[in-house]
Amino acid sequence: MTSPLPRLLLSIGAVAIWASITLVVPTLLIDSEISLQDLVTTHLAWGVAGAALFLAVTAWLAGWRDLGFQAPSPPGWWKLLWLPALYLAGLAAVGLTTGKLDAAAVTMVLINTAIVGFSEELAFRGVLWGAARKALSFWPAFLLVTLAFGSVHVFNAVLTGELAGAGVQALNAFMSGGAYLAIRIRTRSIIPIMVIHAAWDFVVFLVGSGADKAAAPDPDLLQQQLTFGLILTGPLFLYGLWLVRNESVRAGWRDDGAQPPALPAGET
Repeated sequence: MTSPLPRLLLSIGAVAIWASITLVVPTLLIDSEISLQDLVTTHLAWGVAGAALFLAVTAWLAGWRDLGFQAPSPPGWWKLLWLPALYLAGLAAVGLTTGKLDAAAVTMVLINTAIVGFSEELAFRGVLWGAARKALSFWPAFLLVTLAFGSVHVFNAVLTGELAGAGVQALNAFMSGGAYLAIRIRTRSIIPIMVIHAAWDFVVFLVGSGADKAAAPDPDLLQQQLTFGLILTGPLFLYGLWLVRNESVRAGWRDDGAQPPALPAGET
């Protein structure tokens, strides 16, 4: 078993390679810049899938068995998901009402978001968190993983050519990533957030498909995207901070095998 600091450095390197694979493969397969919406609806995420395979093999060879692939706990853990579930239900209702994807595009988005949810959670709340929590104290580890998850989304600009838009996405990813990590910590499992992450991406793309591509560019679109994103992810981030607010509720955070604290009376 690798000692904590060397493991953290190896994990950072592995995630950097994961990010490179995720980014380079699409640039080799796609000749020109393309919007993220069009990319996800028309191209299979081979780069993301390949990057996930690389991480899975790396983790296996390195003996990292504490990545969170176990049943969630404690009893009633699902109550912790109420806020993301509420958002998902609302976004799904909007997407089903206004979305303009045909059956083939919906299938492609469903496959791609499932791949992305698995791959990104494996990278950040699996490999990187598994190492950071052993090498660092709680808040530095929490911040490292959450910042890394947000920052990597800036590189979407390489594919889309939209740096400002990628920056907005990175900020939103930082916010939602904090909530994902908090849920990962409290449930002792990576599985619920893989599902939530994939579902979140799916309904966001479904809602985004309702935009009128033929309309003239809106100079205020970026501001609107930023405002809408923060309305969604800001409360999620604050909820995540509340979930890990003190040592009592996050007891045993260094070890998924430790007995988790029972949910406080009335906590949802």
